[in-house]
Amino acid sequence: MCERCLKENKIVKGYIVHHREHLTEDTINDPKVSLSWSNLEYLCHDCHNKEHFQKENIINDDVMFDNQGNLIPR
Repeated sequence: MCERCLKENKIVKGYIVHHREHLTEDTINDPKVSLSWSNLEYLCHDCHNKEHFQKENIINDDVMFDNQGNLIPR
């Protein structure tokens, strides 16, 4: 289950393990960042996209990906 959705009492299937402190060239070989349980959280697709893309303001609600990974209108 998505850890962030659970905090809001929503049951949403998890999708990806997210690094709270993002991996970079400097941190990828640091096990405290790359492998530590305290730096990992299981997120749904929407929460993960919000974390990575909303900050850059590039999420478009009028499009989505199909089962083959192609961008299509929503």
